[in-house]
Amino acid sequence: MAKLNFKELVARAFFDYVGPPFPDWWGKNKKKYILPDLQAINAKQLMGNKYFMQLELSYKGQYFMLPNEPLVSLGLTKTIVQTGTVGKNRKGAVLEYISTENYSISIKGVCVDLVNPDVYPAAQVQTLVSLLNIDDSLNIDDNPFFELFGIRKLAISDIQYEDMVGEAGMQKYTITAISDQDFFADLNEMDSQKQNLLG
Repeated sequence: MAKLNFKELVARAFFDYVGPPFPDWWGKNKKKYILPDLQAINAKQLMGNKYFMQLELSYKGQYFMLPNEPLVSLGLTKTIVQTGTVGKNRKGAVLEYISTENYSISIKGVCVDLVNPDVYPAAQVQTLVSLLNIDDSLNIDDNPFFELFGIRKLAISDIQYEDMVGEAGMQKYTITAISDQDFFADLNEMDSQKQNLLG
């Protein structure tokens, strides 16, 4: 039996595209950056790009390894209110920054038993079902990609199980999640900002 090229399979299942494997990229580029500082990183290299990676999540002592190195991408949105101005000599609108939203996280992968690729991967699918049943944020364990953005927790908002015509032993899935931060971390940040203002 021919060996599966799993990364190519996942990429073609979703995009007909083969993206750069993150561990290789990190091995070639890690000397340029000091974690978790983003000052030297070109945003085009990371934001919106898709990277294969091992991704392990945990919750209260339970550990969940997502199947078969899924493709992961991040996005970030700011809320800005635009207010129109009056007068023929003034062009454009007044922009008011309101807030920066949480990171949006997309995780796309394929469940498949690499030993028995013709058998439906029920155990891997059950791992995903278990993750969605947790109504709380999950810890991201030891992941340098997420650490670059200061993301240590995520909350899963949606999982889609998609069809793969003619592939009885495979299950394509897409997880949509948002980054989360501990409430106490928010309070500590507020206290730090107050101290800076008071001098």
